[in-house]
Amino acid sequence: MRSTRSEGFAGTIQAGKGAPVECAVRRGGATPTRRQLVVGGLAMAVAAGASSSVRAASLVVRSIRVDVSNIADYRSGLARLASRYKTALVDIGAEWCEVCSVINQRILPDPEVQRALEHVALVGVDVTQTNRTTRELLQYLHADGPPTVFIVDTANGREFAGTRSVGSFTAADLLRRLRPFAPA
Repeated sequence: MRSTRSEGFAGTIQAGKGAPVECAVRRGGATPTRRQLVVGGLAMAVAAGASSSVRAASLVVRSIRVDVSNIADYRSGLARLASRYKTALVDIGAEWCEVCSVINQRILPDPEVQRALEHVALVGVDVTQTNRTTRELLQYLHADGPPTVFIVDTANGREFAGTRSVGSFTAADLLRRLRPFAPA
C-alpha cells in the first residue's frame, strides 16, 4: 500500500490480487458528500478483501478528486495533480445547490463519464459557505457561482476554451467537453 499526505489522504489502496484503487479524502470538519461516502466505502471494502463483485464495482473509481475551498488549496491541488494528469475538470458546487446534487448523484457517476474521467482529474470547488474566501475563489476562477464546470491545464491552471458549462447539463453534454482530453 502506498499513500501520500498533505491536505488529507490521497493515494492508492491495493488489496490482494485486486486492482489498485485511487482515492482522496478531504481533511477538515466538513460532512462528506454521498459520493465521497460511496467511493470511500468501496475503497475500504476492497482493502478489507471484500467479494469480487464489490471489487469489480470499485474499478469505476479511477480518477483522483481534490476538494478545495480557497485559492491556495486550488493552486496546490493543481500542482499535486500535474505530475499525473494533464487536465482537470473543475466542478464548482455547494451543498445548497439542487443542480449540483443532480451533477453529483447522476452525471458524474455515469459510467461513460467515469471512463472519461480516468484521464482527467476532478477538482471539487466547495462554495457552500458564502464568505470572503469563497468569493475570492469564485472571482479567481471567473465564476459567478455554482453549478459551474470547466477543464483546465493542470500545469498552468489555464482554462481550455469551450469547456465551461454554467447551470444544468446532461452527461452527454459533459462527455462532449471531456472527449478531446480522453484518448479514444
